[in-house]
Amino acid sequence: MRIGIYGAGQMGAAHVRHFAAVPDTTVVAVADADERRAKAAAAPIGATPCPDLNALLTMHPDAVVIVVPNVHHAQAAVTALERGVHVFCEKPMATTVGDARRVLQTVERTGRMYQMGFNRRFAPVYTGVRELLAGGARVFSGTMKMNDGDMRTPAWFSDPKISGGFMYDTGIHLLDLVPWLLGPIQEVRCLTRSSCYPDQDDAVMLLRFKSGALVAFSTCGHATWTGPLERIEFYGDHTAIVTDGFERLTHTPGRDQPAVTRDFSAIPVPDRLGYAPEVHAFLQGITDGRPGGPTAEDAFRAVECVDACYRSAAAEGAPVRLA
Repeated sequence: MRIGIYGAGQMGAAHVRHFAAVPDTTVVAVADADERRAKAAAAPIGATPCPDLNALLTMHPDAVVIVVPNVHHAQAAVTALERGVHVFCEKPMATTVGDARRVLQTVERTGRMYQMGFNRRFAPVYTGVRELLAGGARVFSGTMKMNDGDMRTPAWFSDPKISGGFMYDTGIHLLDLVPWLLGPIQEVRCLTRSSCYPDQDDAVMLLRFKSGALVAFSTCGHATWTGPLERIEFYGDHTAIVTDGFERLTHTPGRDQPAVTRDFSAIPVPDRLGYAPEVHAFLQGITDGRPGGPTAEDAFRAVECVDACYRSAAAEGAPVRLA
């Protein structure tokens, strides 16, 4: 399968490695407005460096991986889909609900494969949580956190005109993950503030699920890099499910029962963080003709959720219903 990578920053260069490592898959081109970055990412695998998406598409890839700044995701996806090319897009799908709906409609109209880069759905720590829930573990309440240590890298990260806002770039991961685990979010309440950056770099949310579960979620863009940068704690009937970054999953199955911890720290990083499995799922989905990972509908719902959080924050934490 022929793959084109659009964007050669840190994440784009990583995806060059992830896709090039798959048998029977060739990264034929890497596009970036920065000629040096495009050449640096393309050279080790013998790919052709390109200046932009249109030049990349002339290389006739079967699929394009979109890894440019957030505000450009929607138009890049629409352009590729309308040229008959499958799309793997890093989050978010778009930085507005309107643009996300346009991508969703284009996916439906063209029939091309679209997968969102929600890698947590493939990380062993979180697939382990999903297995526990499928096995009967119940969740009544919980807490989540997801922090970032530096909103200056890349340079556009702290500019909401490009990123869409801090929650579009970081919190959206867990705002996708938790409905995948617990079912649809019914209502959000959110408060934000600008603490260290011009963007709203602190957010605290209360999520109510259709199941009745309540989960508090805090996310911060000015933390240190001291781990774990993300953590989930779910509570049931005298039970608990706790994740510690991507490294550990602890389950306490009941009152007076010992906790059981699974350690994933020895798993290679591309697999532990879900990057390698999501790439395989995308490529297999193209072969099978059905989605293998987070779909355009999933991506759209995540954008809707982030938008609802920002609308709640603008209304001083007033509840916003999603379903």
